[in-house]
Amino acid sequence: MKKRKLILFISIIILSIFIISCNSNGPKEISVNIYLVAYQGSNLNGKKIGCNDILVPIAKNVLVENNEVESALNELLKTEDSEELKNFIKGPSLLVYQVTMADGIADVYLKGDFNISSFCDIPRIKEQLYETAKQFSDIKKVDIYINDKTLESYLSVAQEGFK
Repeated sequence: MKKRKLILFISIIILSIFIISCNSNGPKEISVNIYLVAYQGSNLNGKKIGCNDILVPIAKNVLVENNEVESALNELLKTEDSEELKNFIKGPSLLVYQVTMADGIADVYLKGDFNISSFCDIPRIKEQLYETAKQFSDIKKVDIYINDKTLESYLSVAQEGFK
């Protein structure tokens, strides 16, 4: 009788471990929008941004490992230009270093540098990053840092070079 109880007990433990492992919160795939830029004069629909460009949402499926914001931004970094849509989120060693989320605030930390070749690149970069990061319903505010500076501070230095 003791042997049967032991076997039953071990079976329950094994079954519990199996059920828990099947329900783990491992990576899941979701659909997100990443935002790319169409130059002034394009017939594409989207939000008008600086220099009369158009910010166009593009739906992509991404695998979420840490959080949705980080996954969407990593997808944005990987996205190549097309004939009509340009991605200004690129540059030497540019990467999403960390994204933390708490109480509706997403803190995004980037490392590297942007390729900024004109004054118009500044609003393009800013809008692409913020729109991609703030699309999720639980995010009320996004703070972006690059190389331990706020994005606004980083871009204002670049802006001074075009005056």
